[in-house]
Amino acid sequence: MKISVVTPNYNYAKFIGATIESVTAQSYSNYEYIIIDDGSTDNSVEVINRYVKLFPDHIFLIQQENRGQTTAINVGMKQVTGDIVCWINSDDTFCSALFSKVADKFKSNSDIDIVFGDMNIVDLNGKFIYRRRHLNFNYVTGCILGFTTVLSSNAVFWKKEAMIINGYFNEELKCNMDGDFYSRLTRNMKVEKLKIAFANFRKQPHSKAAEKNNNWDLIVKNEVSFERINAYQRLLISKLIPYKYSAIIRWPFHFVRIMLRIIHLHFLKQRIELTEYNRERVID
Repeated sequence: MKISVVTPNYNYAKFIGATIESVTAQSYSNYEYIIIDDGSTDNSVEVINRYVKLFPDHIFLIQQENRGQTTAINVGMKQVTGDIVCWINSDDTFCSALFSKVADKFKSNSDIDIVFGDMNIVDLNGKFIYRRRHLNFNYVTGCILGFTTVLSSNAVFWKKEAMIINGYFNEELKCNMDGDFYSRLTRNMKVEKLKIAFANFRKQPHSKAAEKNNNWDLIVKNEVSFERINAYQRLLISKLIPYKYSAIIRWPFHFVRIMLRIIHLHFLKQRIELTEYNRERVID
């Protein structure tokens, strides 16, 4: 099975090399890597082209004028030729030997449409802070609490057909394009979790999009509401309880989720990892 990876990039020359190397270092050789440079003004294109020359059969660069991250992602998604598709940002990295494990999961069960895993949170230097652990996927929980609660961007792989059926990214969205996309992508699909970390998310003080928008907090709030309202309305319960009264449903889901995470020791493990990270940072 061929894996297609898409990366949008805007002025992340400092990190894009590490992102690319996390793809090229995979033990799985049947992949294509499409990078869309969204009008970078730093030396990103120069960095990317060095890897294009090293891996001309695998890495493909598309350059465009600055049109925003979501549009850049869609440009790449519409070019993919693989059986399995994923997306990773240009400051994040994949974990080693991931592609083989993901492909094996899809091969072991042809009914699976989407595979996801945990996400490692790392600092700007790539040092591990803690692991964001997920529970098994539940579509209703995603609709009630939001899909970025139950899935992590860059840690989801899907069959191309699932995206063709349920649609691409909504280009009107600037920050919660992933939550909205996953709310549609996972609908009526079989989703399985692998109990491993898929990628390393580099914790930035703020995003490139936030730098461009003074009202970023309001944009985030509105886009999260947009996703949750649309997702909630796909549930039968929405016919009985309108979204504006859905808090009476949301709190029980929050409680159950918290209890499950306590049972699975998610909070304890994260606290231990954070303590170790802060201890080592003090020593350094």
